[in-house]
Amino acid sequence: MLSNLSDATMLRIIISAVFLGIIIYILLSSRTRSRSASTPAVRIDPEIRSVPEEHADNVVGVMQPADETEFREQAKLHFETEPVARPSSRIGMRSTDAYEKLVMLYLAAKSGQSISGAELVLATEKVGLVYGHNSVYHRLAEGVHANEPIFSMANVIQPGNFNLDHIDTLQTPGVSFFMTLPGPVTAIQAWDSMLPIAERMAQLLDAVLLDSDRNALGRQRILHIKEELRAFDRDKERQIIKPVR
Repeated sequence: MLSNLSDATMLRIIISAVFLGIIIYILLSSRTRSRSASTPAVRIDPEIRSVPEEHADNVVGVMQPADETEFREQAKLHFETEPVARPSSRIGMRSTDAYEKLVMLYLAAKSGQSISGAELVLATEKVGLVYGHNSVYHRLAEGVHANEPIFSMANVIQPGNFNLDHIDTLQTPGVSFFMTLPGPVTAIQAWDSMLPIAERMAQLLDAVLLDSDRNALGRQRILHIKEELRAFDRDKERQIIKPVR
């Protein structure tokens, strides 16, 4: 079957798998860090993990480039200096590594351009994102779920984090916004928080907000995602509310 696929299709599949591995690594790395907390610090090279089969059908909005040739060029961008390990911050730490649905958007630099670290930091400050757990940015919940992330923003360059010690040298082809469900707020509330911030950062960085089809995120696609999230919330409500006998 794979022999019937074109080279372009195979490239899209490979790129999607690598990026999803970055997101899964970020979500699961806290488990590895907690195990190593009581032992002397050692360097652990990040690994790219494939998406678990049980989650594969629940991914909304996979990062993929708008232009394959452009992405092959941008993928050469990297940190000039290897990121230095930092003590793990608890700001933006999820209460559990388990999740049922992963929702993502991709913010891509325009063709022939990249996003600098300085521009990125300034934009995150303007939209209220906070640097924290796993060395990525988060939008934090309030109230009883304070410090838990409603959604997070990661780098598309492996291993997906942002090293503030060398942020001035960063040049990246894009970032991803992702939220895991269920979370500290309802799915639709999380989306209504993530989308305006992603759109605002697209304006600030002169970048393009993409959906799962590598197209500009249009009105119809937004409505479709919101319907999926409302259905998710309804299913959760039915699980909580028990029928009265």
